Amino acid sequence: MRPISIAAVCPFVTAAVILAGTASAQQEFTPVASGVGYRKIGVYDKARLAAILDSELDTFMGGFDPAQASTMKSTDFKSKFAAPRNGVTLYEVQFNSVIPEWENQPTLGSGLLAVPDDGATSHPLVSYQHGTVFGRNQVPSRPDNSYETQLALAAFASQGYVVIGADYFGLGPSRVANCFMVPRGTTQSMLDHYLASRAVLDSLGHKTPQFFVWGWSQGGWSTMQFLRRLEALDIPVTAAATVSAPVDLTAAFRRPITSPRPQDAAWIKGCISNMLWAHEEYARLPGLASSAIKPEHLAASRKFYDGELSWPEYDATTRGGVAALLRPDFMASAATGTGRFWDLLEEAEAYRWKIKTPLRAYGGDADEAIPPAVSRMAADFSRLLGSTQVEFVSAGERADHRASYVSATLQVKPWFDGFVKPAAP
Repeated sequence: MRPISIAAVCPFVTAAVILAGTASAQQEFTPVASGVGYRKIGVYDKARLAAILDSELDTFMGGFDPAQASTMKSTDFKSKFAAPRNGVTLYEVQFNSVIPEWENQPTLGSGLLAVPDDGATSHPLVSYQHGTVFGRNQVPSRPDNSYETQLALAAFASQGYVVIGADYFGLGPSRVANCFMVPRGTTQSMLDHYLASRAVLDSLGHKTPQFFVWGWSQGGWSTMQFLRRLEALDIPVTAAATVSAPVDLTAAFRRPITSPRPQDAAWIKGCISNMLWAHEEYARLPGLASSAIKPEHLAASRKFYDGELSWPEYDATTRGGVAALLRPDFMASAATGTGRFWDLLEEAEAYRWKIKTPLRAYGGDADEAIPPAVSRMAADFSRLLGSTQVEFVSAGERADHRASYVSATLQVKPWFDGFVKPAAP
């Protein structure tokens, strides 16, 4: 892969690194390029990585009480993961970036860089885009708080892949508003994190001849936004994959309002309220959230968006799903898709172009959040435009949201491997 200049792609990056809020924290980071620094945050040895694929997978699939259990069991997957071949060194990367929605206002970006401890200096690189989180520190740069990130490390980094993952603006150490499902800001955070990680890898003497992108849920949508930007910039991507990706936000979120299902995830209402606040903030539309959320829930929804109220606390204030949270007139607007909020989500689609990169879009038949009809939209639309490199793949008939991620991870890893190693004769 040819060298890429950070300045060439991100001309607004400034000379000084905005690393943290205090001088002592700034000194922990090693600067490597204009506006980029990194620090080591830990090591996952082989035993730790093996636990992620064993006891911690039990917890992820089982939830914290029987009512939260996945439709599939950890035993459906455990024996299918390869045992870790190497440990992984973890770094936090911080970098200067800008917020496109706010006239390129400077901001801090952050993310994870994970390097295999296998003695090699050339590895394939996979950028993992994380799914929806309701805690500001449940992000890749805080991997102990993010099981989905841990699984990406156990599946890919323990097998010789460099893994990176952006935190998105408003999460991790960032102190701006959460840019939840805001397309340009989300894309900027991923692009700048990728370029910053490349600068760190260069300083560490590591080459990355193949580049893959991969994401789950919100991260699937983010992956598609990222892929479109990368293709527009002629940055080569070897292959891409998504699972449970709400590539069409209007379809994904008008559906649970107009046609709710008994199995719909309770946390969909948290996604909707956070999107309302995020688009109010980033599109600078005062009153957007209050036009949709019932007055008695408005203050709680704002605290939830700001990270001051946990999901269980917020859920307890709005029993009854989206109908308990939203104004009747806003719910009625979901049927026609008319109104500024739905216009913003329409503009945030992440699939309507002829995709050049080999892409697999996965979706589970039992997904309680993103039905497979939404997950497959990228493949169907791209094929309409004549692409032959995009396909939809089922994550399983019994696969709900969590099981879809685990199942797809098992399938994506060998598919990516096929682009790294020549096919066996």
